[in-house]
Amino acid sequence: MDYILYGNNRIAKDFRYLFDDLNIISVSDDIESILSDYRYDQIIICDFDKSQKEEELKKRGLVYGTDYVYEEDFFPSLDSISIPKDRKIAVWGTGNRCKFLLSHNLPWEPDLFIDSYKKQDTFMNVPVAAPENIMDWSLYFVIIAVEKDQEIRDRLSGCGLKEKEDYMGFQQFLELPSVLLRQTIFDQAYYDLQCKTMENHLEILEDGKTRCCCTTFVSQGLDNIFEKDLQELWHSKLHKIMCLSTENRTFSFCDKTMCPLFVGKKMEKDSLFSKREEPYGEIAPFPETLALGYDSSCNLSCITCRKGVHFAKGEELACVNKITEQVIHQYLPQCKFLILAGSGEVFASPAYGKVYESKACNPKYIRLLSNGTLFTPENWKHFKEGKSAKIMLTVSVDATTKETYSRIRRGDFDALRKNMEFASELRKKEELCYFRMNFVVQRENYKEMVPFVEWGKELGVDELFFTKILNWGTYTAEEFAQVSMMEEDGVTPKPELREVMEHPVMSSDLVDMGTIQFAHKVDEVNLVENYYMWELEKRGGKLFD
Repeated sequence: MDYILYGNNRIAKDFRYLFDDLNIISVSDDIESILSDYRYDQIIICDFDKSQKEEELKKRGLVYGTDYVYEEDFFPSLDSISIPKDRKIAVWGTGNRCKFLLSHNLPWEPDLFIDSYKKQDTFMNVPVAAPENIMDWSLYFVIIAVEKDQEIRDRLSGCGLKEKEDYMGFQQFLELPSVLLRQTIFDQAYYDLQCKTMENHLEILEDGKTRCCCTTFVSQGLDNIFEKDLQELWHSKLHKIMCLSTENRTFSFCDKTMCPLFVGKKMEKDSLFSKREEPYGEIAPFPETLALGYDSSCNLSCITCRKGVHFAKGEELACVNKITEQVIHQYLPQCKFLILAGSGEVFASPAYGKVYESKACNPKYIRLLSNGTLFTPENWKHFKEGKSAKIMLTVSVDATTKETYSRIRRGDFDALRKNMEFASELRKKEELCYFRMNFVVQRENYKEMVPFVEWGKELGVDELFFTKILNWGTYTAEEFAQVSMMEEDGVTPKPELREVMEHPVMSSDLVDMGTIQFAHKVDEVNLVENYYMWELEKRGGKLFD
């Protein structure tokens, strides 16, 4: 079919980017020109508010569904799961998860709420029913908006309903490509920033999950590597939707409270971007930057992430090994910049060892993320053998005294200090082209921030990076409030931390306050090809071609 887009605006530009397989013969705001100058099969209205354009078409006798449609009518074609059009939508739950679901730009409004412990007849002016009062489940498609939902799923299954055909969880629904596309295409935010990271970066995580940016910055994943091969995953509509959110500069899926690129960036209205004429960028043929974090095996048991030392075994080990084989055969050959490892310890994991020992591991650049306790001359020699890559080292330290280190990281601080001296020598000899130490700020260690900077200066590191502690499920909410040095808003430092940050040594050019936005220096940058490269070059100088 031949289509005309009625609306020469950002929505139309987004639509063409996603649906590049449609035969769109023209884009115009001039309805008279559309009707007189072109032969077409259907008009597609593209706009945030379609009422005026639709009124113009109706005045000329055009009929919705035959002569014209909306851009969003094409969105469900992206999904492998479709909600039957003849069903009413019932949302099970009226709590926080329900409110979270309804806060999104949804293609429907609930016809009914279901509450296991019904206390009200209506919610948001919509009827509420107890599950036992629903006589005919076939009338509804159910979206479960409850966190612990297994009992509800069992109940629906017991009524003869099938998952994905008759019901699904709210998170499943929000991750449908059509819903994600609505989230960004109708987002009227605009940031004066170009970030191309999602177009060239892939993270492979535990169980084969993936992201196209840092998991701290973006929670929405791509497909699982066990479900799609590299080309299917990388060139999927889901990935393209994620990239669209950076090309249209809404950054709809980015956590602006965590990514340093947004510190000091003000959100503007979309109308500013509507006038921009440069074309959207293209996704790289394959992920040139590959970050691996799929094996949590580690020789330490840091209090921030685990209860004890953990090494993969059994089914977990089988999964890790399976991912390793796919990484080596599918992903490494095209990789230019390899990051090892976002989870676990790179020198303790046999899986990661197999990756960097493989013949396929021949990138131009390698970044090592390590706890440093195994960064010995012997391990370095073994790792470096046969490699011509530029190598960068980032070490998570979090302490400057033996006592604090043993409490937080539960490791050998004397061994760490010795290894950091070795890393310092490698940096001086330029065998390492970059050396950074990280410090996760928490109640146990915040008083050691100043001596940490002084130690880093002695070692000659390129950067000292501070971040606020996050709760990865290790703490209860009450415990985390005591551990964190940030106020409840997650942005404002507690008074005692602010006092430390005001020490003169903390203003050193080596210091980056990372996710502690209160003291983070605004980066005057508007174009970032890859976040991880930009992050390293801020203080490390020109590292990448």
